[in-house]
Amino acid sequence: MGTKVIYKVENNIARITLNRPEALNALDNDMVADLIHYLNQTKKDDEVRVIIIEGLGKAFCAGDDLVDMGTEKNPNPTDKLTEYSDGYPAVVLAMKNLEKPIIVKAHKYALGAGFEIALAADFIIASNETKFGLPFVLRGISAGTYLLQKRIGYHRAARYLFLGEMFGTNEASEWGLLYKQVEQDKLEEVVEDLAIHLTSSATRTIGLMKKAMHNSDGMTIENAFQVQTYSTLASYYTVDYAEGKQAFIEKRSSNFKGK
Repeated sequence: MGTKVIYKVENNIARITLNRPEALNALDNDMVADLIHYLNQTKKDDEVRVIIIEGLGKAFCAGDDLVDMGTEKNPNPTDKLTEYSDGYPAVVLAMKNLEKPIIVKAHKYALGAGFEIALAADFIIASNETKFGLPFVLRGISAGTYLLQKRIGYHRAARYLFLGEMFGTNEASEWGLLYKQVEQDKLEEVVEDLAIHLTSSATRTIGLMKKAMHNSDGMTIENAFQVQTYSTLASYYTVDYAEGKQAFIEKRSSNFKGK
């Protein structure tokens, strides 16, 4: 793999770090390919129980590289439909399908594709000065039409999509997008605390919950409860369920393994 995305696993936490600070971590095709590769790698690695996605330098991610995302290693496909579907939407789908909790650590800017990646996470922790937005319209691009609307509603999303405006952490927190907003010098500490807390949790069960929540989105209540029932059944056969039950009987804290 290249050096534009850094991958490290330590203490059951996988860190996926965008490393193109000179471009505010704007995504090119190499970075998209590496992000998908590492997300899939965390899926297969039993040691990984939590994923943090972050960016080096002055900003989390300023979006796609609008000059040219193509690289020597990963050139743009000749078919535009393939190019657009294999871009950041493929990263979002890989995050959605990963049955492990994902934290995005955002600072300064989370724009365009960077904001979409943040919206696809299970937790967003942002420093107070962070600006969010989907300014695709300012470049004549139609994109960003699903996740933000899903999170904050049509009319509010229409404002930011149609006008290309940015908004801050106060608005993002008010709308329920953020787990926490903190001072920049506290950002790493708060992200680390949440990640450590999650590593000691029943992360296999969290994965089953995440899958059920996504799969039941838009279903009738009857079908949604059916999905929930199968998710509950699957959790019954996990190691963590057996441990949680035994810990309750013995009146002690659970020692979950994420299995």
